[in-house]
Amino acid sequence: MRTESPVSHILILFFTALSILGYATGQTGIPVEDGGEFLTVARLGGVSHPPGMPLLSLSAGVSWFLFGREGLRILFAVLAAATLLLLHRRRTVPAALFAAGALLLPGVSGRLLMWDAYGPLILVFAVAFLRSPPLSLEGGYLTGIAMAVHPQGILLPILCRWKEPSPLKFLGGFLLGLSLYLALPLGSAAGTIVDWGSTGGLANFLRQVSAGGYREVYGGSMGSISPDVLGRYLGSLWLILRPVLIVPALLGAISLYRRRGGGTLLLKLSALLLMDLLFVALVNPMAAGTTQTATISLLVVIILSFQGVRLLEKWKRTAGLAAGLAAVAAGVVLWQPLPDQTALVHEYFSQAPPQAAFFLRNNDLLYGGWVMKYVDDRRPDIVLLSPGNFSGWFEDMAMFFNPDIDLSKGVLDVGDFSMPREELSILLMNATIEDNPHRRFFCDF
Repeated sequence: MRTESPVSHILILFFTALSILGYATGQTGIPVEDGGEFLTVARLGGVSHPPGMPLLSLSAGVSWFLFGREGLRILFAVLAAATLLLLHRRRTVPAALFAAGALLLPGVSGRLLMWDAYGPLILVFAVAFLRSPPLSLEGGYLTGIAMAVHPQGILLPILCRWKEPSPLKFLGGFLLGLSLYLALPLGSAAGTIVDWGSTGGLANFLRQVSAGGYREVYGGSMGSISPDVLGRYLGSLWLILRPVLIVPALLGAISLYRRRGGGTLLLKLSALLLMDLLFVALVNPMAAGTTQTATISLLVVIILSFQGVRLLEKWKRTAGLAAGLAAVAAGVVLWQPLPDQTALVHEYFSQAPPQAAFFLRNNDLLYGGWVMKYVDDRRPDIVLLSPGNFSGWFEDMAMFFNPDIDLSKGVLDVGDFSMPREELSILLMNATIEDNPHRRFFCDF
């Protein structure tokens, strides 16, 4: 008769405990940033904002099907637990305590438990770190899967084994993982309600996956490294390191440097740190300083920290235990709940009269309003519009829930495409107000 290994029982216990901890400290209510969008996608189904992030969108939908409103909270708790389980490797009490304490730190929980692409992305990188796949079929597939979560997945090959690469097999695996992007045009063709980019056509699909709209809006800030962006990025990294992770991370780096074969891994981790910085500075500077920054750096810090705890355990078991207890103590003292803007959103919209309509530039308010209206089924009478999204899919979504709204005027009815974006936006807003005299319009700018 086969019996389960004691190690498997320990893994199950550790995973369960971390999942419960992640759920207890996870997001509640209406999140800030893009979390409200992902919750709306989970409820209604559809395509997320460019480049589409199909794996995250599909996972969000499954979480809603299984657990309803609590689905994303459960999903991200499980993902965080799996990430820490893969990264710490050693099944010891000090390592388990350190992982639990680290999860409570704001710089960690804000990235692993927030409802965004970064927790799932870090998990895929953790799998690559554990397996160190060859630069062949497996490495290509994991890279494709990572990019189906977030474009920063392109950095994953750094963790692959570069000895005797097989470019054709890597490309085949990459395309297989990347094929999840076919969910975007399939969703558009099926008439999904949330349909960023309306990707049913080839031109729109390419524009979506290449984030063409983002480049139009933010292109001026991309492509160069500014001191402000660099400072905000380094500030985010410092918030991750202090006050608990800096010492074990330094010890972990020293341990790898002195270990036979550890220099190669240390070089790869250093490359990840550098490329993470360059990605933020050149591609995503608008998010510098937020919890959408330094996510791959967080992965590196956690890996090095566990190496440092391992070094302390080898030196003296009580030293490793002390590090684990210190992490738990610091986590409990410093823990901060993830931002919940439920009260702010409800207060803002509760003041609106019946049949009101809103033009919202603030994404926190816009996506918060989505959660209130589309997820929690409150204020079905109001219409939520964005002056930056006068596009077919956005208008279709508004009219699906409020068929009486007239959004028939387009760019050519008020001007032409050679006009500045801001001027066109104002003209379209004025036309919408004129065409809907039965509604009172409000804006947050």
